[in-house]
Parts: sequence; C-alpha cells; structure tokens
Amino acid sequence: MKYIRFGIYILLIFLLFIPILIFPRIVKVKKIECYNQYGLCADDFMSKVNPAIGESINNAKKKITEEFNNTKQIEKYSSRFKFPSTLRIDLILKKAKYAIQNKNTKEIVLVDDKGMVLEQVDKTNLPYIIVDGSLTDSKQLFALELMYSIYYLYQVKNGEIVNGSLEVVIPKEGKIIFPLEGERDILLGSLKLILSRAGNFKEIDLRYKNPVIRYE
Repeated sequence: MKYIRFGIYILLIFLLFIPILIFPRIVKVKKIECYNQYGLCADDFMSKVNPAIGESINNAKKKITEEFNNTKQIEKYSSRFKFPSTLRIDLILKKAKYAIQNKNTKEIVLVDDKGMVLEQVDKTNLPYIIVDGSLTDSKQLFALELMYSIYYLYQVKNGEIVNGSLEVVIPKEGKIIFPLEGERDILLGSLKLILSRAGNFKEIDLRYKNPVIRYE
C-alpha cells in the first residue's frame, strides 16, 4: 500500500510538470510588447524583436536573446509571457553621456560613460568632440570627460581634437588647449584660476607644467 501511494505521488508530480515543460514549446507568440525605462520601445528595437512573432515561447526568447546580446544600447532586459499569446519585454537602455563627430563625414555617434559607442545619430544636444581620425580609448575618454566638464562649467558644447590636443573656444574669452592625459580636475582648476586673472588673451595652453598664455 505504501508503494502504491508513493507511485501515485510521483505520477501526480509528473502530470503537474508536463504542462510546464510542454507549454513553452507548443504555444506560439502572436504579439510582442516592448518597454524601456522611457516608455515604449522605438521602432528600431521593435524591428529586432518582431521576427520572433509566430515562434514558440522558448524559440522566441532564444531569438530575442541572440539579438539583444549583439545590441550595445541594452544594459539588461527581461521577458515574460502574458496569457494567451503575448510576450512582454522590459529593457534597461544604456544612457549616452557624450558624443563624437567625425570632422570629414559629419557623422555623430553617441557614447556612454565608459566610452562605448551606442548608436549613430544625425544631431545631438550632448557635449561632443570633433575628431579627424582615431584616438586611443584612454585619450578619447579623457577628452570626452574633459569636454563634459567644460560644458557644465562654461556652457561650451564642443571642442576639436587638433594635433593630439583638445582645443576649446570659450566665447568672449579665447581658445583653450588641453592635453589628452593628466589630472582633469587640476587642469580645470588651473583654467579657472587663469581665467580670473588673465584679462584679454588669445590662447591659453595647458599642455605644459607652467601654462602658457598668449596675447594678441
């Protein structure tokens, strides 16, 4: 009797898990809902997930995972099935902090706080650097961080990489030349001190241990 009861328990457990195992393999996804922290997903993201419509739940999730693993803009995501046939996807997108413009092509790419390129756009409200050619990752990130601070302090939106230095023009002041390495806070502190004392100048060159001020 004890063995019969045990067998019944095993059978019940087996019958309970069969739908859980089979359901995701046979039920088709007929609709996909996609949201990020800002609201509905944009059309470019929907174009990535829509091919999963018509697939089983398992296959749809696999397709979406493969697609999102190759999408730089996504920080993390989750998906869940909504009865009877909807797959809901929730995304957390990486936030662009800087931008880079190619001087020759005028193409603009958005960059996150780690220096990773997220996407290409036609225009941006973010502070940006103009480049002609490529930079090492460390120098590029240094220039972007410096430009972000300059934008915050002096509302100057862009600067240009010229001969391995960052050149920024502050309206009603003059041109500032920054190195692409060093202590960012020290450079900005030196600039603030010099601007308070320099008067009318043409150029401040911060690439040297003792900054050079050039007048008209």
